[in-house]
Amino acid sequence: MCMLFSASPATASVEWPWWPFKINRFDKEGRYHGRWKVYLGEGKDKKLIRNGRFRHGREVGTWRYYYADGGLYILEKHKRRENTFTMKRYYPNGNLMKEGMAIMINNGKGVVHFWYGEWKVYDEQGNYTHTEVYNKGNLVAKK
Repeated sequence: MCMLFSASPATASVEWPWWPFKINRFDKEGRYHGRWKVYLGEGKDKKLIRNGRFRHGREVGTWRYYYADGGLYILEKHKRRENTFTMKRYYPNGNLMKEGMAIMINNGKGVVHFWYGEWKVYDEQGNYTHTEVYNKGNLVAKK
């Protein structure tokens, strides 16, 4: 699986006067920096779909992605100074669907995330079913 994410500053910007920290900011070189929250929709229909932190254009720490109903969809934990991160993907009912590792590669057009190595797969009730093996985002084996 390969994912390419980007957020347009024009559509992703949010300012809260009572919040002590600025969100959706850029550093001096124009790279994403600090806390970022990406919303889908406007007004009462606005839903948080992505929440995390950048350090000079690089995703760091814990990132959360949400279903439109607000349930957790993906949880990523980025390793400092590495291009790898752990990833957990959830069913809409909240149970774990898959967990494994991913790697970030800059392909010249942007940063691309690829799944790699062994991924544990679970059914909708949260029971382990099998292991899948990925290479550069492509499924190469099931165990």
